[in-house]
Amino acid sequence: MTTVLNASPQRFVNTPAIQRIAQRALRYLQSGFSVHLRGSAGVGKTTLAMHLADLLNQPIILLFGDDEFKTSDLIGNQLGYTRKKVVDNFIHSVVKVEDELRQHWVDARLTLACKEGFTLVYDEFNRSHPEVNNVLLSVLEERLLVLPTNQHRAEYIRVHPQFRAILTSNPQEYCGVHATQDALMDRVITIDMPTPDEVTQQEIVIHKTGIDSDKAEVIVRLVRMFWSRSGSGQGGGLRSCLMIARICHEHEISVNPGEPNFQDICADILLSRTNQPRMEATRLLEEVLSELYHSTNTQSQPIEIVPNNQNQIVLEQRVPYEHEVYNYLCHSPGRRFSDLAAQLGIDRSQIVAALKSLREQGVLGNAELPHISQAVAFDSGHLINK
Repeated sequence: MTTVLNASPQRFVNTPAIQRIAQRALRYLQSGFSVHLRGSAGVGKTTLAMHLADLLNQPIILLFGDDEFKTSDLIGNQLGYTRKKVVDNFIHSVVKVEDELRQHWVDARLTLACKEGFTLVYDEFNRSHPEVNNVLLSVLEERLLVLPTNQHRAEYIRVHPQFRAILTSNPQEYCGVHATQDALMDRVITIDMPTPDEVTQQEIVIHKTGIDSDKAEVIVRLVRMFWSRSGSGQGGGLRSCLMIARICHEHEISVNPGEPNFQDICADILLSRTNQPRMEATRLLEEVLSELYHSTNTQSQPIEIVPNNQNQIVLEQRVPYEHEVYNYLCHSPGRRFSDLAAQLGIDRSQIVAALKSLREQGVLGNAELPHISQAVAFDSGHLINK
């Protein structure tokens, strides 16, 4: 039984970056061409394919590539024996069941789509062997679907004018995929799907999990930083973002890099998705969590200087970079940790030490920087220890 689908456009998250790709692909489809979306796992190929199919306003047939596929799985099969009941003419109370050779053709998904003008979404088509997909060549070029020879049926059918195919594939270096034949690639328009940008990922996380925008921003930044440093792939970790966001939202777990429960969730989801050794991956995650902790706990309150006359203050050089930090703040009040780190070229731990010393000397007001003690405590090793 072939299932004909209808897409759910309400679940599609549209941002300027996605809209641009969708508009290009839709133009090609409307002009009669089929489209091939190629990209790493997790970049949204299937979601975009279903969205494009919905925009064509035709029923959708979804087909998943499979290494076990045969050509008959695409176009149909000639069935053999059928079963019937026969009443015995001599003993009327006896009913026999006999098998009768009655061959009849059953359309598979590609044949149905070609006949009815449906949109075929062939997901990860390069997981099927190239020789199986050869049947698409005449469909896309001559608009003919060639069927197995049979004296009771035509050898081909003409493809409906509204038929379109949307193919998706992973790069050839992925496990379980086959090289795509040039003849097929020459008959479709290929769009390479980039990793979704940060804004797009945040919008998707918000829309699909219900988490608020500030929390989504932290989660997406964390995953993207870890993905980049650990070389975890080119997909940007969108699925990991969705997992972390959903669990935190449903179980009311604080999205705070300094929160142990949040750290555990991140470790369980992210560490297994990298090729780095476990210890190295853990170190990288700790590094990312630490940076985000300082960032999220210092951006909420700008650093301010007590309105003293700086000429009357004599600073003790208790810690390195104390004078540099003080002079910078005098000339650029209201700055954040990230500004200090970028301008002075020092790391956050050195900034924390300098600010703490300045406050102890009365240069910074006691009401400012209540987060310094937390930051120092975090630096001392309050992170996942696995």
